[in-house]
Amino acid sequence: MKRKIKLILTNDRLNKNTKGSIINVSKGYAFNYLIPRGDAIILTKSKMKHIKMFEDIQKKKQEISAKNTIAITQKIQKIGKICLYKKIGENNLIFGSVTEKDILQWIKIHTNLNINKGQINIPEIKTVGKTSANIQIKQNVSEKIQINVLPTNI
Repeated sequence: MKRKIKLILTNDRLNKNTKGSIINVSKGYAFNYLIPRGDAIILTKSKMKHIKMFEDIQKKKQEISAKNTIAITQKIQKIGKICLYKKIGENNLIFGSVTEKDILQWIKIHTNLNINKGQINIPEIKTVGKTSANIQIKQNVSEKIQINVLPTNI
């Protein structure tokens, strides 16, 4: 008659199980191999309670992150388009180019959103006209925004 024991893994190495997962193994395997190597510890009521607490905290963080993503997406959708004014030369070419920094400044001034420069993906803009940019909010969430480059009267 084999008796099993419940353990909490402390490393990711064992049979594709992740750190913190609970496994059932035989006592010999647990006390002769896993526990002495430091790959696992014995599951107790207090440790189980501790694991549940961390799982609850992780769920709350994910919910807050999802709400923030929705709020940022809605603010970017309300923008619709960005109008940037640049000095022009011959053939409607602008001096310099439109960069992520220009778009970040416009968004910061008008919506008070903090977006990283790496989240904005724009093509090279060197002429007056309309183009579109892609703002990556999360890994699978992105929004398109229209950019209008207009000449200044200076």
